[in-house]
Amino acid sequence: MKNRILKISFSLVPVLLFMFACEEIIEIELNSSNPNIVIEGNVTDQPGPYQVKITQTTDYYNPDSIPTISNAEVQISDNLGNTEVLTKLGNGLYETQAIQGTPGRTYTLQVLHDGESYNATSFMPHAINIDSFYYTQEEGNFRDKNNYKLVCVFKDNAGIDDYCRIKVFKNNELESGYFLYNGRLSDGNRIEFDRFRVQEIKQNDKIQLDLLTIDKTVYEYYSTLSDAIASDPRGLGSSEVLANPNSNISGGALGYFGAYPLRTDSLVIK
Repeated sequence: MKNRILKISFSLVPVLLFMFACEEIIEIELNSSNPNIVIEGNVTDQPGPYQVKITQTTDYYNPDSIPTISNAEVQISDNLGNTEVLTKLGNGLYETQAIQGTPGRTYTLQVLHDGESYNATSFMPHAINIDSFYYTQEEGNFRDKNNYKLVCVFKDNAGIDDYCRIKVFKNNELESGYFLYNGRLSDGNRIEFDRFRVQEIKQNDKIQLDLLTIDKTVYEYYSTLSDAIASDPRGLGSSEVLANPNSNISGGALGYFGAYPLRTDSLVIK
C-alpha cells in the first residue's frame, strides 16, 4: 500500500518564515523572499514503498507555481542500523525500495541538498486499533437535509501518552482539516471520536478513515499547523500574522517527517 503524501501550499512564507528550534517569527516583505526548502515524508507499518517529497516555498505573487527539488540525496535509517538511499523519481519525489516500517523503532531522515543537511527523527509508536467506525443520522433542518455524524471508536493505550491524526476520505478525496487526538487526559479509556468536519455527506457516499498513531513531534506539527490555518480566515497566503508550525526537521527546513502505524476502515452511507 503506497502511503499518501500530504500536500500543503506554503505560499504564506513571504509573510512569515517558520524556523525550526526557535519560536521567533521572521517578517518578510511581500514582494519577494528567499525560497525555503519544504520536506514531507512518511514511513508506516504498511508495505512500502514510502515517499519523500521535496519542494521550495513560492513567491507571494506566484503562489500557483511550486518549484520541486529533484537533485537531493535522501536516505532513511532506523535505530537498528538499517539504512536505505531513496530512488529519485523526479518532480521532487524520492522513493524507498526495501525498508519496512516497524512499531517500536526510531527512524531518521537525512536530506542533503546544495551543501546543506536537513535531518529529522520520528519514533513509530504501537498502533491504536479501530474498534468500530459508524455513522448516525442527526435531526436536520431545511438547510441540512443530509446531516450525518461519523464516529470512530478506539481504545487509548494505557500507561503512555497517545497521539493520533485521523484522515477522512469521501469518495476517495481527502477531506480538508486536521482531526487530531491527544490522549493525555484519556489514559486507557474507550474513545468515541466524532469531531469531524466533513463536507456534505449524501447517501451512497463512501467514507474511508485512516487512523495514524503518531509521536509527539508529529502531533505538535499538525496541531500548530491547524492552529495557524484556523487563525487565517482568508486561507494560506493572506497577509494575516500566523503562528509557527513546529517542524521536526533541523536546518531551517519546513515540513515534517513522520513514522506511524496506519489502521483503515470504511463504510458506505445507506
